[in-house]
Amino acid sequence: MDLTMMSLVAQNIVVRSQEPSGFVSRMFLVKKGDSTFRPVFNLKNLNKFLSPKKFRLISHFRIPSFLQRGDYLATIDLSQAYCHVPIAPRHRRYLTFVYNGVPFNWTCLPFGLATAPQVFAQLTNWVASVLREKGIRTIVYLDDFLFAHQDPSCLQEHLKIALHLLRSLGWIINEKKSQLLPSQCVDFLGISWDTGKGLISLPMKKVLLISDLLSRWLQRATWSLSSAQVLIGTLGFAAFSIPLGRLNLRPLQMASRKLPRSSPRKTFLIPVVVMNALRWWKSNLLNSVPLHSPELRAFLSTDASNLGWGAELSGKFCQGVWTEEQKCWHINRKELHAVRAAIWVNRHRLQNHTITLQSDNKTVVSYIRKQGGLKSHSLMQETKNLFLLTSVLNIHILPFYIPGKLNGLADSLSRQSVLPEWHLKPSITQVVFRRWGVPVIDLFASKRSRVVSDYVSRDPLDLQAVFTDAFSRTWSFRLAWVFPPPPLVPQVLHHLNSATGQYLVVVPRWTKVFWRADLKSRAVAPPLVVKDLLFHLVDLSSGLPPSQAEDLILEIWNIRGGPPRSQVGQKRKRGCC
Repeated sequence: MDLTMMSLVAQNIVVRSQEPSGFVSRMFLVKKGDSTFRPVFNLKNLNKFLSPKKFRLISHFRIPSFLQRGDYLATIDLSQAYCHVPIAPRHRRYLTFVYNGVPFNWTCLPFGLATAPQVFAQLTNWVASVLREKGIRTIVYLDDFLFAHQDPSCLQEHLKIALHLLRSLGWIINEKKSQLLPSQCVDFLGISWDTGKGLISLPMKKVLLISDLLSRWLQRATWSLSSAQVLIGTLGFAAFSIPLGRLNLRPLQMASRKLPRSSPRKTFLIPVVVMNALRWWKSNLLNSVPLHSPELRAFLSTDASNLGWGAELSGKFCQGVWTEEQKCWHINRKELHAVRAAIWVNRHRLQNHTITLQSDNKTVVSYIRKQGGLKSHSLMQETKNLFLLTSVLNIHILPFYIPGKLNGLADSLSRQSVLPEWHLKPSITQVVFRRWGVPVIDLFASKRSRVVSDYVSRDPLDLQAVFTDAFSRTWSFRLAWVFPPPPLVPQVLHHLNSATGQYLVVVPRWTKVFWRADLKSRAVAPPLVVKDLLFHLVDLSSGLPPSQAEDLILEIWNIRGGPPRSQVGQKRKRGCC
């Protein structure tokens, strides 16, 4: 502690207190992985009086969307970053500790202060925004910067600009921890990112540490709540970069919930299921996950009823009925099983695909997104079966929630009933045509529902259609009418990336839907809003307005073919500054 205090005083990080009073906290040393020590200023009691604002730091979950295939990467780490932020002299009295009977104050921002991360993030986020304005691709987590560019020489120039800016602002660069030579494989936020191979993995140093930890656990017979929490925390971080890591962490989490909270250090026998999970972890530490999901895309919506399940896959339909045993299942399990059943039936079409899944069951979406949950053993088993199937087929699922009133196709299929066919009446279409022109074709229609003479049908027996299946051809129309079933909207937007011309796209207004930003980025005009759908919208399968039509609002967007503007902008920034 004497050497640490000498260093802190010499750097003016701490000074003798001149105040008659102050808020005193403890300071002590903890051993680091390299056998050196770092000071810990325990501000737990002071933090009780603070009210930090909510804010978000980036996490490793956001890095894949930042990186592009073949990128060259570099990192900059700031040395003693928090110590660059001074504390106002009048506030230093709240950051007091006593050493050898003498009170000292911190003069700069200490680790452990509840408001410190937000204060510091505001500074480095501003630096990152200045660099982005110069055309530099960068992302920052507190004091760690990650830079990327397709050209290593351009990246080197960008690093020079960033280093000059940071040093001019008074920051000190930790060159030992920084990666200043462009490479396609770097460690950032404790994860190895390889853009050349397109892989995410644990750094070898972490693999060895966790492997040693697991070996010790496999030799012991008991555990406690405290030790289980430490182990789960370590593996929880590693799960991001190991295939099915979160799924195989669930047995530990579920077993640890049975340990008494009142006696966190009391030991109990380790269950067999936990030991099996630990063996799985030890044998899978060297595995890696893809940096990017498969480029081939498919769009799936599913639903389940008491009678059976139904699914719509990229404009094609499939369905099934329950066995006597399955009829007794909870509806959540039926909904989750419907996803696996739809993928299994279409496994040859879906292999090596990324699936955009839409379900009107929030539990299903959550269990798939999080690779399981802790509340239901039966749902956990269904989730495990689903991921075992998708891992064999190299399928990546992106699950999204869709309100039940917009999931009519899959719902009708699950009930073995007639499929809905929505149609806007002339009271609306004529208004639209006067504003934007008459379309040359209706891309999602039938002989009954078409709004112009030429149309595309999903029925191969409809001989009057111009062709069958709108997605079977590249679109190139001066102006087309596009009123797809709501679950098909994501696929429509994806198909528009390769299209030319303009399109009048009819969609439900749903501000929280994941595809809305994509739709807006393609628009050439604000949408026309259609309310009072009890009078303007009809389901031709019944001759009546759709169910819950009184709660629906439609929007008609005039959008252009081609990629969204944000993607076009990214391509233009490829050159050197």
